[in-house]
Amino acid sequence: MTSSTSTARTPMFVDDPGTGLVIAGMRRYNLFTTVWFLGRHRRLLAELVRTSGASPGDDAVDIGCGPGKLARALGRRVGARGSVAGIDPSAAAVAYNRRRDDRPNHRYIQAPAQALPLADASVDLVMCTFVMHHIPEGHREAAISEMWRVLRPGGRLLLADTHPTRWVRFLFGRSAPRPGDSFDAIDIRRYTPSLHSVGFTDVDYAVGRHRTGIMTAFKRN
Repeated sequence: MTSSTSTARTPMFVDDPGTGLVIAGMRRYNLFTTVWFLGRHRRLLAELVRTSGASPGDDAVDIGCGPGKLARALGRRVGARGSVAGIDPSAAAVAYNRRRDDRPNHRYIQAPAQALPLADASVDLVMCTFVMHHIPEGHREAAISEMWRVLRPGGRLLLADTHPTRWVRFLFGRSAPRPGDSFDAIDIRRYTPSLHSVGFTDVDYAVGRHRTGIMTAFKRN
């Protein structure tokens, strides 16, 4: 009884000044994503993986992996010859994924986006979805620089977040977990100048089928 009461009181997020909003309650977060995406989360993940250009044999990274659903979808695409690293500042998220995913080419690491524990030019694909607005604003430029650093020449970046329609603006304003957040933070088009400044090319923005803005970019050879 005590355990279930404690679980019920676990907040969905805790606010850490160094890393931003960090997932604490995995059950609540999974329920939130199910409701927010109207039960279409699996289809959204498939769209993101397809748009990323992930291929068999790629080494991929999912920054802010949360409960690991995108990381595992990526794993299915890159196959046994590839690898996936799910990175999240949440100890709860990393422990959750390690318990549920024992594939030898999948790993989960606790770290913030602005300090990725990966070698220079070590991955083919970086994905960061529904995460940038959780990173403290003062660390977002560093996070983008880290994405550039770990990508191999010819590598690809995919950023995604909710597309800011008028209806979504209303919903986000009422459900944002941290009062005072600027809505502009979820519009990933704001990062276009930062992507260009670190060297990304072919930066492109498109609206996905599930109220999602998707930005892709390349680190050219």
